[in-house]
Amino acid sequence: MKTRNVLLICYYFPPIGGGGVPRALKMAKYLGDFGWNVHVLTVDPVYHATLDPTLLAQLPEGVAIHRAKERQLIPRRGKAAAGEAAAAPQTAPQTSFKSRIKQQVIGLLKKVKPYILIPDDQILWLPQALKVGREIMHQEKIDVIFSTSGPVTNHLIAQRLAKEFGCKWVADFRDPWTQNMHTSGIGWRERLEERMEMRVMADADAITTVTATFAENFRQKHGERIRRMELIYNGFDQEDFIGLTPAYTAPDKFHAVYAGILYQKRNPRLLLQAIHELIDEQKVNREDLLLSFAGVFDYPGYTENQDCVEALGLGDIVRVLGNLPHKQALSLMKGADALLLIGDVSPDAGAYIPGKLYEYMGIGKPILSLNKPGEATGIIETFRLGQVADPEDKEAMKRAYLQLYREWKEQGATGNTDRGDEFAERVKPYERREQARQLAELMNELTMQA
Repeated sequence: MKTRNVLLICYYFPPIGGGGVPRALKMAKYLGDFGWNVHVLTVDPVYHATLDPTLLAQLPEGVAIHRAKERQLIPRRGKAAAGEAAAAPQTAPQTSFKSRIKQQVIGLLKKVKPYILIPDDQILWLPQALKVGREIMHQEKIDVIFSTSGPVTNHLIAQRLAKEFGCKWVADFRDPWTQNMHTSGIGWRERLEERMEMRVMADADAITTVTATFAENFRQKHGERIRRMELIYNGFDQEDFIGLTPAYTAPDKFHAVYAGILYQKRNPRLLLQAIHELIDEQKVNREDLLLSFAGVFDYPGYTENQDCVEALGLGDIVRVLGNLPHKQALSLMKGADALLLIGDVSPDAGAYIPGKLYEYMGIGKPILSLNKPGEATGIIETFRLGQVADPEDKEAMKRAYLQLYREWKEQGATGNTDRGDEFAERVKPYERREQARQLAELMNELTMQA
């Protein structure tokens, strides 16, 4: 019988999809197995671009989801307004003038946004989230609040609620806050966030994070300010792969797949150049090759990656699939011969373990990791998951890609690279249910101390 209640505060939660979602989703899915009733406080995803409603089917019936609306600094234009404008060509000059004014205002707001939305863009969610959170705290006997970032606004909400209602609080960091490789570069803002982080570290009953490097950096910076630090890795959910059927397959091709978001400091352009050179050097057969990209290949308004494909003449071997529902993305990976893990080129990127790595582990296909040396590359090498190359070293990329290509050729181009039961047993400690068990154990101990 479940006697304890936990409130998960997480801006990113289904039907929102993407890399920030699985940790909270899987905690909500499995904490009930360990005696915890789960309440989730999340955003009403009206304005979110990446939606995958199929993820909600993973949740047990007992999980209660509470949604709070988010205010918008930059108003979104609705379909109705667009339709009205299209239906009124006689007012085109006036509409054009209004459009120019609107674009100027939006441009100004984008420029000032880093100076007013602190600590992150989601701070405008905080007022309504607090209102809904207080209603939950009054109606339910919440024993522990678990907030997971980013965004770090989640922690500010949890901090207020924990103080007001006197319950235990676990602050979970999927990424660092002030030690993050992506910072604003605004001196006074960063000093303000330093103070905000210190208060969160001091107020939380426990801090959890996802890599040993993050944990050590937190300890070095905050010392005794942190009451308790626990390392709870990310992982994969074995249930996601049960009965999974390969999709988007490419028979007789060495099919490499990337599933995720690409941006300026995480892009495939050097890899594409490396493959182009391997083709020119006749070390690989062009007719054998296919690369599939699911997710965000180029952000709206940017075309660098597509431009690179065209400039190198690789349009016949590069397939851009766009955003796919999670299950379809897994099926795409299942049908691949190699899985691409493309990391950031920032000097401290080695401290990060991409959540995608664990999903790739669950799929069980060889990984081509383009990552800075660190914990992620250590896992790949320790578990013999594939080949590793620095994301700024083209020659290393060529060697790594060529090695996987040759292994594929030696296997008769069957694509049969599954590792079987022995591999599944070795990576079992990284399963999502295990992370939920660890969190439940921590919360049990905190509530017994109350």
